[in-house]
Amino acid sequence: MLLMLIIMLLAFWLMSRFARKQQQRMVDEQNRRTEEALVPGTWVRTRAGFYGTVVEIDGDVVTLATPLGDESLWNKSAIVGAEEPPFASAEDEDAVAEEASDTVVPANPDAAHGEDAGGAADEPPEEPAETQPQA
Repeated sequence: MLLMLIIMLLAFWLMSRFARKQQQRMVDEQNRRTEEALVPGTWVRTRAGFYGTVVEIDGDVVTLATPLGDESLWNKSAIVGAEEPPFASAEDEDAVAEEASDTVVPANPDAAHGEDAGGAADEPPEEPAETQPQA
């Protein structure tokens, strides 16, 4: 009975050791990719979801710039890796515009049902007369 307990404990210890080593390899690979991505002019994404281009690296501080040119300082550990921001493409905008043009919304809900509110809906509202300041 004691021998089976020792074998089970040894098996659990070996499995956890293997899992820790594999996890450490994954962390090391992610750190290597992040270090390679930290080159001025490269788009990166932070853990907070901020996208910016690398401007300068000074130790553990990385200066990131927005598309508008604003710069902010970030800790190197906050950067996940190199990733282009998900800007909308022209094709996406065309598809949205096409969907919007297919949908017709009546300006007057009563007019859609054939009811006329005394013809007032077809007439433009009266504009107030502009007053001239007196000198």
